[in-house]
Order: sequence, then structure tokens, then C-alpha cells
Amino acid sequence: MNEARRVQSMLGVLFVVIAALAIGVGIWLRLTPAPPPEPPQPPREAKIYIPKVNPQGELTYESRPIAIQNPEAAYKEVFETLIRESGVFPQGVRLLRAAVQGDTLQLDFSEELVNNFEGGSDDEAALVNAISSTAGSLPNIQRVQILVQGKRVESLGGHIDLSQALPVTR
Repeated sequence: MNEARRVQSMLGVLFVVIAALAIGVGIWLRLTPAPPPEPPQPPREAKIYIPKVNPQGELTYESRPIAIQNPEAAYKEVFETLIRESGVFPQGVRLLRAAVQGDTLQLDFSEELVNNFEGGSDDEAALVNAISSTAGSLPNIQRVQILVQGKRVESLGGHIDLSQALPVTR
């Protein structure tokens, strides 16, 4: 009987050691922060959306794929291409900065975006839709915030509220 008690004691000790080890590992896992998620890789290609009026007089958007030459400045490159090729931006507009915060792409334009904007509601809608559609072609972007000289603007021409980030169009 002594042998049986000794085996039971050893099994009991073994059980306590395993339980203590499991508790210790559980506590360690809870206290060890998870590594931050990898930032999304800049896109290698995107689509820009060019507003066009079809023969019926309706506004449509022509999608043009572009290859990104400089992945380090991918977002800026995409919207600089849109400014050059779309024909809807006011004269002299420059993109000062393009940055991603979470799922929002912030586009900071020069003051000419507001100061030189001369269009009506259709022109403003075409410009804003070109921006939101182009932003929607980029991975992980859900919203786009249009800024001028680093500040939020109410509107370009008084027709579309730009004070908050806009959902992208896919």
C-alpha cells in the first residue's frame, strides 16, 4: 500500500505542477501585448476616375488603371495623376500631402482648390466623386477627407458638405 500512496502523491504533485504551469502561461499570454498589426503595403496600382459627359448628356466616369512608380509616395502619386488628367480641378491646384490614418485617406490640397473653384453643383459633384471613386480603388481605404492647407473645409462651391470624411465609392 505504501507504493500506491507514493504513486498517488507523485501524481498529485505532478497535477499541481501542470496546473501551476498552465496558469502561469495563461497569465503570461494575457499580460504580453499582441504585436501591432503590419501596416498595409502601399498599392502598386490603382484606378483613377475621369468624369465624362456621355452623348445623352449624363455624367459618367471613365476608369483608367495606372501603375504606381514610387510605392513610398503611392497615394500622392495617384491623386497627382488625377489632378493632371481629369480636367475637373481648378487651375493651379496642388496636392500638398496624402496620408492614411486608419481606414481614412487624408488629402491636403493647396488653397487653389477653393479659391479658384468656379463651377456649379454638377462640377463640384464631378470633382468630389472623382476623388472618392479614385480613393475607393485603393486597398484598405474606406473614407477620404478633403483638406485645404491642412484644414477642413465646409465645401468647395457651397453644394457638398466636406467638413467630415466622405465614404469612398467602389
